[in-house]
Amino acid sequence: MKERSCNGCTKCCQGHLVGDAYGHKFFKGRPCFFFSTECTIYETRPENPCRVYKCGWLDELQFPEWMKPDLVNVIINRSSYKDIKYYALVESGSLLNVKVLSWMIHWALNNNQNLLYFIDGGVNRIGSKEFLEAPI
Repeated sequence: MKERSCNGCTKCCQGHLVGDAYGHKFFKGRPCFFFSTECTIYETRPENPCRVYKCGWLDELQFPEWMKPDLVNVIINRSSYKDIKYYALVESGSLLNVKVLSWMIHWALNNNQNLLYFIDGGVNRIGSKEFLEAPI
C-alpha cells in the first residue's frame, strides 16, 4: 500500500489546529511556537501531537492527491464526539474552496460518513442522525 508524506506541508503547525508542544499552546491564529518556515525541533518534536497527528489526507488514500492541505488550504481533520466519528474541514489560509467542499460532500454522502464544515462562520453538517443532533 502506498504511503503519503507531508513533503513540505506544514498546515497543521501554522495555527489552524489546537495543541500543545512542550508546554507551548497553539490554536487558531497562533502557530506552533517552534514553527518558522518549518519545524525547528523536528528531530526532537514531542510524540503528541507532533508525531502521532496525521491529517485525513495524509493517512487515508481515499482522498485525492490534489486535496493535499498545502495545495487547497484545507485540513481534513478526523475527530470524534463521544462515540461519533466525523471529518471536519478546517480552513487553513483561505476560505473553503468550492471544489474541495463539493468533493467532500459527495464523498460523505456516498460513503455514509459524518462531515462538519463552516461557511461564513456557520456550522454545517452532513451525516447520521446522532451526529446531526450532537452538541458539537
